[in-house]
Amino acid sequence: MSDLKIATLVGCAIGDALGNPFEMKSSNHHSLLSWDGLFKAGGTFWKGNAGQYTDDTLMSIALAESIIENNGFVPEKVAQEYLKWYNSGNTRGIGSTTASAMVRLKLGASYTESGLKDLENAGNGTAMRASPIGLFYKDDLHSLLSVASQDASITHNSDEPKLGSIAVALGVAFLTDEQHYNNVSVLYEIEDIISDSYVKAKLTLAKYHIENYSEPEEALANIGTSGYVADSVGAAFYCLAKTSNFKDAVQMAVRGGGDTDSIAAITGALAGTYYGLEGIPEEYKTVENFDLLQSLTDELINKEI
Repeated sequence: MSDLKIATLVGCAIGDALGNPFEMKSSNHHSLLSWDGLFKAGGTFWKGNAGQYTDDTLMSIALAESIIENNGFVPEKVAQEYLKWYNSGNTRGIGSTTASAMVRLKLGASYTESGLKDLENAGNGTAMRASPIGLFYKDDLHSLLSVASQDASITHNSDEPKLGSIAVALGVAFLTDEQHYNNVSVLYEIEDIISDSYVKAKLTLAKYHIENYSEPEEALANIGTSGYVADSVGAAFYCLAKTSNFKDAVQMAVRGGGDTDSIAAITGALAGTYYGLEGIPEEYKTVENFDLLQSLTDELINKEI
C-alpha cells in the first residue's frame, strides 16, 4: 500500500451530511437544481445542521469502534454496540427495519434472532455501514465475506442486504490497493464476484451505462436511487466509476435524488478510500467529528488481524 492517507469514514460522513437535506427529493427538485454543492441544514427524516451526518455514519462509527476494541468482528459485541447507540436516542433518521431489530435486541433477542428474515426487507441499512469491515479485513477476504454477511444479518437477515454489504466491504478493501484497482476497475471486479442477485443486476446495469457513456441523469434513473439496497449499491458504484475526483462523485450521488444520504455515504466511503484525504476539498473537512472519523479509519487500516 502507498503513502495515500485513506479517508474512508470521513468520506462516508461527508456524503451522508451532503445528502441528508435532500433525502427522498427527486433529481429535478428545485432545491437540488439550485444546490451549490456545499453542506446545508435540514433533512426529510432528521433535520440536522450543515455538516452533520445521520444514522449511516453513526452506525459505521459504532461498528468501527467495536472492531477496534475487540480486535475483530465479534457479532454479539457489535449488536450490543448498535443497541447502545439506539438507546442513546441519537438515531438521526434510523430506518424502520433497523429500528425493529433494535427493539428485538432490547427485548432480549440474540444477534442471530434480531434481523428480519422477510425478503421484502431489503433496505440499504447494511451497505451504508459496511465500510469499516473492508478496512479491517482488507488482507483477509475470506473473513470479510463472512463478517459482512454476519453484520448485515443483525438487522436485515436476507440475501440482498447481505450481498450489498459484501459489495461495499469488498469495494473498500480493493480500493485500499490503488496499484491494482481504480474507480472503474473496482466496479468490474465486484460485479464479477457478487453472486446472481438484484445487487449484481444493478452493478451490471451500472457497468452498462459506464461503457455506453450514458448521461448521469439517465443512468441513475435507470439504475434507481431508492433505499432498496440493490439500487443504492449500484448507484454508488456508478457515481464512483463515472467521475474522476471525490467532489464530483459525492455530488453526483446527491444530485441523483432519492435516498441521497445513504447513496452518497456509500459513494463517499468508496471515494474517500480511493482518493484519500488529500483528494477531499477543504470545505468538506468541516464535517462533524472529522478528527474522530479519521482516527477510526487510521486504526482500522493499521490493525493487524
